[in-house]
Amino acid sequence: MNTLTVTNLRKSFRKQPVLKGVSFSLKKGEIVGFIGPNGSGKSTTMKCIANLIFPDGGEISIAGYDLVKARSQALSHLAAMIEAPGLYYNLSGLDNLRLFAGLRGLGKVRVAEVIEFTGLGSAVKKKASAYSMGMKQRLALGIAILTKPTVLILDEPFSGLDPHGATELRGLIKGLAAEGCSILFSSHEILEVEKTAHRSIFLRGGQIVVPEKGTRGSMQAYKLYLDGASSAPARLERLKAGGLLLKYELEEGAVMITLVDPRNLSAVLQDLLADGSIIEGIIPLTSDIENLYNRIYEGTGQ
Repeated sequence: MNTLTVTNLRKSFRKQPVLKGVSFSLKKGEIVGFIGPNGSGKSTTMKCIANLIFPDGGEISIAGYDLVKARSQALSHLAAMIEAPGLYYNLSGLDNLRLFAGLRGLGKVRVAEVIEFTGLGSAVKKKASAYSMGMKQRLALGIAILTKPTVLILDEPFSGLDPHGATELRGLIKGLAAEGCSILFSSHEILEVEKTAHRSIFLRGGQIVVPEKGTRGSMQAYKLYLDGASSAPARLERLKAGGLLLKYELEEGAVMITLVDPRNLSAVLQDLLADGSIIEGIIPLTSDIENLYNRIYEGTGQ
């Protein structure tokens, strides 16, 4: 059974459609990245799921409960962290946890479990106002998971984090998924999505975009260190005319190539080697998800 099912979700603001029939689902323990430029509808979708705004049409089911027909049961299985962490900065981390635990009828045992899971340690006794961004995110996440939700919604959880904080948060998210929690998170940090998510959903103009068949996220751009790179333009032009290269750029002792299709790499290398070039090194320049993102959103204005 899917833990979250969104079917034909529609929403307009001032007669301007923002969501145009969004449909997707999450399975138990699945981490799904929600990707798209500003204005694509990610936050609106998440707010509809969290019951913070009401859609114009469509259905949302959480842990098998319809969000309209069985609102209380559905929301009892959901936790969300949307926009800025909702913390009381004049209170310590511990008092924040105790406050929210008390509102939900939870005791000190669950608070202690969350402190251990999030790794707040002795810092839990400090005021939240003194926390780093990473600590604030961990505390907010701890508050969100107090109820052991079936589904967790995170809106831009990696925003503002340094590499260490992002690594720690990634570990917490993966730990929750390993315990069976389904997680939907949005992020403009697409490399973090690639490192964290089991799969990604692309949203463009309020609609889910399914990559075309044959559209792959494999490496397309490389930097090749060539012995005699200055004599390469004629060969590279031939490869471009033959439909193997999308573009190329020469540097001293090197050339940057962008492939039309990632499967063309071996043919390009074989052609260069056959022409007498010596390839001294190869460095990939973009990641899988960056390539896929560029293919989906290039020239869309979003």
